[in-house]
This record gives sequence, C-alpha cells and structure tokens, in this order.
Amino acid sequence: MPDLMVMMPLAQMNAPSGTAGTAPAVEAGPAAPAAPAAPVAGAGTGTNAAPGGSPTVVVPSNPSATNPAADKVAPPAGGGWLQFLPIILMLVALYFFMIRGQRKDEKRRKALISELKKNDRVMTIGGMVAKVVSIDGDEVVLKIDEAANVKATYRKSAIQEVISDDKK
Repeated sequence: MPDLMVMMPLAQMNAPSGTAGTAPAVEAGPAAPAAPAAPVAGAGTGTNAAPGGSPTVVVPSNPSATNPAADKVAPPAGGGWLQFLPIILMLVALYFFMIRGQRKDEKRRKALISELKKNDRVMTIGGMVAKVVSIDGDEVVLKIDEAANVKATYRKSAIQEVISDDKK
C-alpha cells in the first residue's frame, strides 16, 4: 500500500482528529515520507468532491515512484564556469586599475630619472625640492639651500619627479 496514492478530503486534513461528522483520516503507513499536499485538477467539482463540498487532495506516498525525474538534478545552465565570471571580472579590473597603473607610473618615473641632468629642479620622495648639482652613477648631489650653499647626496631612486620650468 505504500506505493499507492492516498485520497483524503482537504477538510479532513485540517480538522482535528476527534471532530464529529467527519470520516477518520486514512494513513499511508510508517514507510510514507512527509510530502506537501497538492490539489488535484478539477477538485471540488464532480466525483472528486467530498460529501461536504471540500476539495480532494492527492498525497503521493513515494514522490520518486510517481515521478522518476524527481531523482535527477539538472546541471546548471551554461556550465559551472559562469558562477566564477564575476570573480574573474573583478580580478581583471583590479589588474587594470592597480597593477597596470603602478607599472605605468614606475616606467614614466624611471624615464625621467634616466634623462636627469645638471641644474634640473627635482622633488624627492620626501617632498623636498632641490636643484641637481652633479650626477655620479646611482648618486645625485642636490643643492637644498642657495643662500647657505647646502648640498646633500641622494640616490637616484629617491627622486620622485623632475619639475619643469613651466610647472613652477
């Protein structure tokens, strides 16, 4: 009997078990899993109606026995790679906005430092503005104060940018 469908009026399912004037509920047995009730098409009219006029509900005792497709799970549409598409797009955006921009700035800065010459005004990484006195390999001598003739030696990598005359 567990493989058969159990017919039960909707009024009997909702009514307490001791209500007078209603028929006792039919149980599917201990092997039947709990399943939500689904109304039958055309319920409440014709031969499917219970004596009180309430619609009849069909409760399958074993959903997979009546619908073999219920056991199969459909694969996601478009494959599994579509769920990773937002992450891939974020990584591409991260590359273009952060990594590529930093490389471009670093390349521009190295080009300015390689073209560095005597009497150029430069700004160091610390923000100090000075004039180039001499260049010796990787070191640059900068004149910090004109009046007191203060000079300091820096590495070329400490120079942030070359300030042009039209930028003053």
